[in-house]
Amino acid sequence: MKILSLVLARKNSQRLKNKHHCTIENKKMINHTLDLLDNSKNFFFDVIVSTDDERILNTKKKYPNFIFLKRPNYLSLSKTKSYQVIKYVYKWYIKKYGNIDGIFIFQPTSPLRTKLTISKIINLFKVYKMKRSVVSVSPISEHPEWMLKIKNNRIIPNINFKSFSSMSQKLEKLYKINGLGYLITSKDIVSQKTLVPENSVPCISSSQFENIDIDTKNDLIKARLYSKYLKQNNKNI
Repeated sequence: MKILSLVLARKNSQRLKNKHHCTIENKKMINHTLDLLDNSKNFFFDVIVSTDDERILNTKKKYPNFIFLKRPNYLSLSKTKSYQVIKYVYKWYIKKYGNIDGIFIFQPTSPLRTKLTISKIINLFKVYKMKRSVVSVSPISEHPEWMLKIKNNRIIPNINFKSFSSMSQKLEKLYKINGLGYLITSKDIVSQKTLVPENSVPCISSSQFENIDIDTKNDLIKARLYSKYLKQNNKNI
């Protein structure tokens, strides 16, 4: 089995400035992911870091076994889709090094992910014989049946008023993409334009700590508090 690890780390962020260089427990966010991958080398044939950030490119001395691939300008725009970068890297890699079974996508905005989660996703990929992509998901904490709209200073239920009386135990179980990992087959990379291909297999994570995806300052504050709590109490995620 030949799996690539691909870290997507575009420089500019619209909501949280320089987010890859924000620190959690005195370590940059990007380094949480790179260090985890450095300790998970046995899972991957190669680790590729795709970025247009010179500060990240300059860390290659610390990670000599990684491939740091400078992202072209046309793939470093705010409107650039992740799948476009993945296709670009995939074509570059197979031309240079040969075919692969899939690419495991890592977003540095999930700095609390664990090696165990990586292992679970890869094991599912093996169970389905590398024929189906695997996507990490989490149970939702706020159900759409309890959500509402406000129009003309009036509460309008998202579903209906009866749904407000539903007991939580009777609500349909729903899940969301959590960003912890996407292991995409080569076939899906070529044929689909998404990180969540049709017929993907879910890998369910219920950890409220690990699942945090940092896109705003509030997310960063929560991640710092979670990380500090786990460290002080010597707990695993």
